[in-house]
Amino acid sequence: MKGSAGFLDRLTQDERMALEPLLRPKTVHRGEILFEQGAEPEWFLLVLRGTMKVCRSSGLGRDVILELLFPGDLCGALCALDHRPYPVSCVALQDGEILRIPRDEFLALCSRYPGVLAKAVPDCQEKMRLQRQMLVGMAVERAEQRAARALLLLAERLGRRTPQGLLTPMVLDRQEFSEMIGTTVETAIRVLSRMRKDGILHEEKHHCLVLDEARLVQIAGLEDETFAPGACREDSPEGTCLGCLAC
Repeated sequence: MKGSAGFLDRLTQDERMALEPLLRPKTVHRGEILFEQGAEPEWFLLVLRGTMKVCRSSGLGRDVILELLFPGDLCGALCALDHRPYPVSCVALQDGEILRIPRDEFLALCSRYPGVLAKAVPDCQEKMRLQRQMLVGMAVERAEQRAARALLLLAERLGRRTPQGLLTPMVLDRQEFSEMIGTTVETAIRVLSRMRKDGILHEEKHHCLVLDEARLVQIAGLEDETFAPGACREDSPEGTCLGCLAC
């Protein structure tokens, strides 16, 4: 389980040893559907490598990205616990790997090791909070503000500090970025273009370099937040993490 983080790291040694025989690794490819909206959950899923998107169809032929999942994140766990249909879909944004645990086997494990469930539930609750926050933002925030928040989230989870600024691999294409900030592709392109002209960021092939972090934080409306570099990611090199911008 090299590269895993988050949920697995919070388990005790006994809990982890009991869980490991249940894990089914699965390689996924960009565009592959992990589960579809309306489907019945059969697995507990954990992202091991790569980035996934959680999205919901608007009914008008457009998807809205409610959340991005990164290594260590649980996926669709509350639905698996309640055995109710998924209200969203999950799709791989990159080639990667997930760990699958059959639902019945996971629940049986939790009956023997209640601490496993106790460590999973807060993650699920936080994901619900972030999804609600994303929906509220789409209703009341400007596209520029939503774009800044999205760029900072990507930088916090995937980026690294360089002498020039925050360098982040862009796992979203223009269509996906517009879905994440709840606007049209044309508007998303205009917002990013304006940020480039203002010297806030520079885009290269498959990467985004944040040149003016303070300005991006201001646009996102996060200037009153307290950031603690390196505090929220144990796997981050010291001094490279932005802190928990998503919280």
